Amino acid sequence: MKIPTLVTRLGAALTFSISSLTMADISLTYQSQATPEHRSTILVSEDYIRFENPMAPEFFMLFDVKRQHMTLVDSEKRSYSILDRETLESLSEQIEVTRRAIMAELEAGMKVANDEEKEQMAEILEQIQQLAQAPEKQLVEYQPMNSQQEVNGYNCQMIEAQVNGETQAKLCVANSSEVGIPESAMNTLESFHNFSSGVHQQLNPGDTTELLFVMNSKNQLPVSIKRTYPASAQDEYRLTDVQTLTIPASAFQVPQTFEAKDIEDAFIVE
Repeated sequence: MKIPTLVTRLGAALTFSISSLTMADISLTYQSQATPEHRSTILVSEDYIRFENPMAPEFFMLFDVKRQHMTLVDSEKRSYSILDRETLESLSEQIEVTRRAIMAELEAGMKVANDEEKEQMAEILEQIQQLAQAPEKQLVEYQPMNSQQEVNGYNCQMIEAQVNGETQAKLCVANSSEVGIPESAMNTLESFHNFSSGVHQQLNPGDTTELLFVMNSKNQLPVSIKRTYPASAQDEYRLTDVQTLTIPASAFQVPQTFEAKDIEDAFIVE
């Protein structure tokens, strides 16, 4: 992915004169309380986001706000895959074809199976049918709790983050203005959350980490994320560093030596 530059020699002086009016880049760092050397950094510019997954440090996501596409990068394999709306729809259609074939096979098998096997097949069939139903609400639901805390100097409200009706984390959220995050950056973060939520709703890849770190909100963000589900991810991540800085364009680019892969190699649909 190449980011076009709009800065020329002629425009350099003008760019400098209005730089105070443009959005400053933001860096948010969350640190694991169980394993302090594990950190997740979210880099936010006007048009791009880079999200590093603390559960998989070799993996990071880039999001292009204007083009509405996500790049999934595997540093270990030195590869990347691009997911846009068109690809998402294509993958969804492939998944639907596979889903119908599995359902047909189960229904045929139930006709000749014994009672115990029929019961097992019926349960699997019901689960597949539920997955096929379009969600009627946002994937992540935020349920306020009757408690407040102070985390690293931030006064925050406790809420439960529920995914498909199950509590996956307890967040302590603060007003973005108190954390020093401008409205423009919050709009960018919200756009990333909504795109990623759509990916999860259509492809069901399983890991919803980024949806817990980046909320669907214009004025709130978590300063603490206490994972409770799944058991393997139980930990608490706290916002330890917020910086206003100039992020180099290379942070939002895939290294030129990395190889492009089909999106099917990046997502395992369960």
